[in-house]
Amino acid sequence: MPHFEIACVIVFLASIVRGYTGFGFAAIAISGLNLIWPAQMSVPVTLFIDVISAVRLLPSVRRHADMTMVKNLSLGAVAGIPIGLSMLLFIPDQPLKILISGLILLMAVGLFFSPSFKIKERAAYTRIVGGISGGFTAAASVGGLPLICYLMSTAQNALVQRATVVVFLACTDIVSIALLLLSDAVDLSIWKPVLLLLIPAVAGVQCGHWCFTRRPPKTYRTIALPILTLLSVVTLFYSSQQLLTS
Repeated sequence: MPHFEIACVIVFLASIVRGYTGFGFAAIAISGLNLIWPAQMSVPVTLFIDVISAVRLLPSVRRHADMTMVKNLSLGAVAGIPIGLSMLLFIPDQPLKILISGLILLMAVGLFFSPSFKIKERAAYTRIVGGISGGFTAAASVGGLPLICYLMSTAQNALVQRATVVVFLACTDIVSIALLLLSDAVDLSIWKPVLLLLIPAVAGVQCGHWCFTRRPPKTYRTIALPILTLLSVVTLFYSSQQLLTS
């Protein structure tokens, strides 16, 4: 594990964001870890840590989550995850990341310039978003980003949005990990970095959650939109550089 101290810092900072907003850990951690580790290592390590972090948040957020929305999102994700896995198998890694990051950036920019835009919640819309989120999770571990774009267009408050994201992403992470294990895409060597990085991960999640309970945002837009935009731009830049040099 080269540059392990850098990995600890990346995971800690990503976990603070996850603890405060409910999303963003996988996108931040993978973007950072890909700079020092191969994707075959950074992606499964991130997924394992992400699901453990989500489980720690569940007891404190479950009562606030919109479980009807979580159910509809999950129904959509059942269809979306196999499509995302197919994309992962048949579309080269860097072009796939560029495509997904570009779509997220377009959604974030659209929401930024349309602050009053609202969507009336419907089961069909929610299932479609769940399918997209599940596909993005399976393809590139960034399933929380399209979900946040959708939630910011609804009338739900920040507390319910955050709780719904945490519960749903915990479900999709568990399914993605199960598929990784069943496909023999990971081996026992993955547990060493996972266990060592759990310390900064748990500390970061607790720190972020403490900040949320002390000073929760009045609206998710002021927190989520800058993060979405930054993550999309960083991923676009990094993936473009990798594509040009490959």
